[in-house]
Amino acid sequence: FPHILPTHQGRASERILFELVGGPGKVVPNNTHFDTTRANVEHSGARAVDLVIEKGKHPTSRHPFKGNMDVDALERLIDDVGPEHIPLVMLTVTNNSGGGQPVSLANIRAVRQVCDQYGIPLFFDACRFAENAFFIKTREPGYEDRSVRTIVREMFDLVDGATISAKKDGLVNIGGVLLLRDDELAKRADELLI
Repeated sequence: FPHILPTHQGRASERILFELVGGPGKVVPNNTHFDTTRANVEHSGARAVDLVIEKGKHPTSRHPFKGNMDVDALERLIDDVGPEHIPLVMLTVTNNSGGGQPVSLANIRAVRQVCDQYGIPLFFDACRFAENAFFIKTREPGYEDRSVRTIVREMFDLVDGATISAKKDGLVNIGGVLLLRDDELAKRADELLI
């Protein structure tokens, strides 16, 4: 990413991001918002909407990617509220509030395609990005011979930004980052970071 902003925690990255893109009348879809993410979205005045697949709502389901977003529900939401009211779509990898369930690369690509169709940025809540990549390696056909590192790269190449609490898969004792591709958004985020 061209812009990597260090923060004191992942929730600070969320706070900065949603202060900039959130606000009344905005809607932020996610597979399942983590509690701090939901709080930061709603603190901005925006509405947080969870769109996990139906099998992700059933603990006894053996589906390999229960963290996947329901792409049809995403399209219905966009059609219902209008793309101009959705500042970004977010995928939580892994889906921590859904029991740490992974998101497949096929699902990430499908969500990216919808975002491209409507001109909406795609972001990760990526606290457990390496864990998600490992699940892709072990569960998604065609990735068993790929390294976790290359899968992570493929995942992040599909998004416009990410919030990360580095205390999880970043393996440090404190801190977070906000990753951005948009120069203007990064400039405004840098001003808030101070």
